[in-house]
Amino acid sequence: MELDKELKLKILERLKQIDKQNLQELHVVLLPDFFVDHFLYLDEFENTFTKIKNIYQQGGGNLPGIKQKIHQGGNAANTALALAKLGIKPSLICKTSEFGLDLLNYFLGRNNVDLSAVKTNGELAITTALEFGEKHTNIMIGDPGSVIDFTFETLDEKDLEMISTSEMLCVLNWNLNKNGTILAKEAFRFAKQNNVKTFFDTGDPSPRKNDIPELIENLLTDDNLDVLGLNENELSYYTNAKNFSDKEIVQSALQLKNKIKARMDLHTSRFSCTINKKTTIIPTQKNIQIKRATGAGDAWNAGDIFSELLGFEDDERLLFANSVAEYYISSPTSVHPNLEEISEYISKIID
Repeated sequence: MELDKELKLKILERLKQIDKQNLQELHVVLLPDFFVDHFLYLDEFENTFTKIKNIYQQGGGNLPGIKQKIHQGGNAANTALALAKLGIKPSLICKTSEFGLDLLNYFLGRNNVDLSAVKTNGELAITTALEFGEKHTNIMIGDPGSVIDFTFETLDEKDLEMISTSEMLCVLNWNLNKNGTILAKEAFRFAKQNNVKTFFDTGDPSPRKNDIPELIENLLTDDNLDVLGLNENELSYYTNAKNFSDKEIVQSALQLKNKIKARMDLHTSRFSCTINKKTTIIPTQKNIQIKRATGAGDAWNAGDIFSELLGFEDDERLLFANSVAEYYISSPTSVHPNLEEISEYISKIID
């Protein structure tokens, strides 16, 4: 698959015509998770754990020289931040601690994410992410804090009012919320009663693979779900199929679409596609120097949501979402792009 030059030019022209003032009128509500992400950048897996084993066997000790970073995490929080950078007005609803709100103000509040609905009577969620070698293969070790028991009843009247007056409600991080299926089902039912679009992405379902049949039956097939975002790993869990080639991935996605009414927006490292009344496939850029793996899906979802609300065509939307994710994972610093930066990125990929 090769990118069409006319499509690149078309999306650049569309971006030029966007009125930034009007973007602030587009309100997206996201829930229910914020994490503090602690990243450790390690050598290849075997080398690292040989060193750790040696330290353990000597009775403990230090492993110096490990580069580390701390920044915001969580699907809802990351997606909200990426949307804010693009100019849309996002509101985050989550439950954390008072310290968690301080961190949210530092990472998200100063970047124009609305935090007025954040609740501080809970526990901070923390993820330690181990990234190994040049491929940045990651293992995430998490304490979900109050994300694990966030329910529809957690939402108060102000939260419901906020949702009812928004353009889109996004429920994310089902995998770490034991009430995730019921939360999303009830939230989407309320949203659709108020003509609000709905978006759902489970995150990695492997910790709850036994709950997937219930998820499919009670939520993914629900009429109140408008858009299902997923990657090829999640697709394999929903379809019980091991997909290796691009063709196999698309075939599995088509089989899943036969069961659900929602539009499916699938992203992989090689291509993305929308499956609805028709199937549209757009390849990703080749030869990108990847700086990080974590957060790529959140950046892609932000691009997908942004372009959905602005009425982009399927091919335009996929190219834009691909570009937002590509910019993020190849950036020297873990910063999401604004409209000028993403326009410049797309202009550089024109042959």
